[in-house]
This record gives sequence, structure tokens and C-alpha cells, in this order.
Amino acid sequence: MAQNLLRDIATNPDIHENRFHMLWNSILTFHFPVSFEYGVAPQTSITGTETKPEFLVVKVAREFESIVLVVELKKPSEDTDAGHENVKRELVDYIEERFGETQFTTIYAIAGIGLSWSAFRMANYGPPEPELVYGWMSNVTAVKSFELMNELALMIDQMTGTTRDFQSRRVVLCINAIEFFYSGYVGS
Repeated sequence: MAQNLLRDIATNPDIHENRFHMLWNSILTFHFPVSFEYGVAPQTSITGTETKPEFLVVKVAREFESIVLVVELKKPSEDTDAGHENVKRELVDYIEERFGETQFTTIYAIAGIGLSWSAFRMANYGPPEPELVYGWMSNVTAVKSFELMNELALMIDQMTGTTRDFQSRRVVLCINAIEFFYSGYVGS
């Protein structure tokens, strides 16, 4: 998947941001799994600006869903200083509109431009400018990016009171894989 994107970017840096959805969906669902009571929702709602963020990550607690992370993607040709500022401004607008949809006082954000990415957070009662968590990284598929994304997930876990029990997660993932494998044979 990433190799195809690298090839596509080399031949056309203006490819649409939608080409990165599958990659980001995979990254987000890995770091924010259902087994830890997170949900990853692609382009779910229109904001007051009539645009949609690419993904929302919500923390599910009983019947209440709280937004904890907003993700906005842009095409690779926007990987400039002006593009970085533009995507940050959009994310600030999205976050400000969503504080009513969360029980937490902080919402995190990921800005993705092509394979580059950055992360920040905003507090509901803090300064109007977001706090930088990670500066721009050049390749979201790199090992360093994986480590930073994992750290970001742990920050959000701490905020939400989530404890990651990796042994239980492995068991749940194995059970899900077995159920998926055998579901094709049920009723055959």
C-alpha cells in the first residue's frame, strides 16, 4: 500500500487525498482499536464550515461517545509551509466545533499531507493556538512514525483512563480472526 503511494506521489504529487484513506484507516484502527473501546469514524459529519474531517476517533463509554482525535488529510502537493498552516487552521476549526461532543477538555489532532504528518492538541479552556505534540514527520509509514503514533495513542489512553491490556487484545484479535475465517463456512 505505502509503496504504491510512494510511486504515485513520484509521478503525480497532486493525487487526491482520498488515495491516503486506506492507509490512515489502517493506522488509526491499529492504534485505536475497538478492543480498547475506541471507534474510528471516516468523514462522519459536516462542520459549520461545510467541510468534513477525514476521520474522527471516539472513545466509547456505554452509550456515550466522546471525540478524542480529529484527522484531516491533504494531497501531497500541499506539503508546503502554507499547506501546513492551512491544514492546522482547518483542524482548529473542527476541534472548536467539537468540544460539545466530548466529555474531555482536550482534543488531539493529526494533520496529514501526503505521507507527511504532524500532531497537536487543543484544550477547551486553553489558548486559541494548538499545542504542538509532534512536528512534521516526512513518512507516516516509517518506524519512527509508528513509535510516535503509539506514544500519541498512549497519551490519549491516559486522558481517557484507558488501560491497554495487550494480552487480552491478542486473545480478542485471535478470536475475531477465527470467527472471520469460519464465518465463510457457516451455513455452507
